Order: sequence, then structure tokens, then C-alpha cells
Amino acid sequence: MSESPLNPPVHPFVECPNCRELVEFGAGYCSRCREPIDPAYGLVSAIIVHHNTQACTVANTFSGFDAFIPLALIGSVVIFLIDLYVYGRPTIFLFLPIWPLMPLLIIVGWFFRFGRFKIGDAEFLQARREMRSSLLFWLVVLLVQILAIAVWRLRFGAT
Repeated sequence: MSESPLNPPVHPFVECPNCRELVEFGAGYCSRCREPIDPAYGLVSAIIVHHNTQACTVANTFSGFDAFIPLALIGSVVIFLIDLYVYGRPTIFLFLPIWPLMPLLIIVGWFFRFGRFKIGDAEFLQARREMRSSLLFWLVVLLVQILAIAVWRLRFGAT
């Protein structure tokens, strides 16, 4: 299996049914509390832990894009003003709504892959909240850009 930001490598662990300590997959008992671990429970727990870990890793990787939201807003305003100064109308700015589409598509993909998972732990729930806020922020950037184009066209016509 190839390593990528969408499919990070995750070592399988099992959550102890007694103390919630992570134990290596295949262990017969918990190293902390000595609770026996049923192989069937171990398989299910390893799948859940793997899914949670992968979802959190991918969410943390892409939440780094949130640092570009202020840059996207400021850059949009600057490009809009440059367009007005140079061309007298938005030209390059018309292509800017493509800019927030990439993070939006990644976030929507994350929700399709991980967002409906019901057995997430606290870290997974936090990652899902962060992905929701990222979705909201990038949608605001997209809407601001589309509104600027719409207002320009309504006010000054489609020239």
C-alpha cells in the first residue's frame, strides 16, 4: 500500500476493553491491566482504532490549509483592486473562485470517507469539528469571491 496524505500508514492497535490502553494487535492480554483480549473483539477494535487514527491524521494534515484563509481573502481583494486599476473591470478575479475549490473538495471527500463514522473517539470528534469549521471558512471565501463578481456585474454590467 502506497503512502499518501489521503492514506497514511497506521499501525494496528487494539483498545483494551477494561482500561482503554492501546495494545498491539494480536496481543492476548493487556500489558497494563492484564485483561484478556478476545481475538474477535481485538479485530473489531483494531479496525475502529485504525479508522479513527487515519481520519484524525488526514484531518490534521489538511487543517494546515486553514492558515491560507486570510491569505486567500486578502489576495482576493488585492487581485480585485489590481484588476480594477489595470483593466477597469474584474478579469483575473473571475478565475479566483477556483482557488478555494481545492480545499473544499478535499474536505467534502473527508466527510464522505470518514464523517459518517459513529464510533469515533474524542480525538475523532474534535477532528470532525475542525473539518466542519474549515468547510465553513472556505465556503465563506468562495461566497465572498462570487458575491464580489455578482455585485460588480449587477452594478456595472457584464462588460
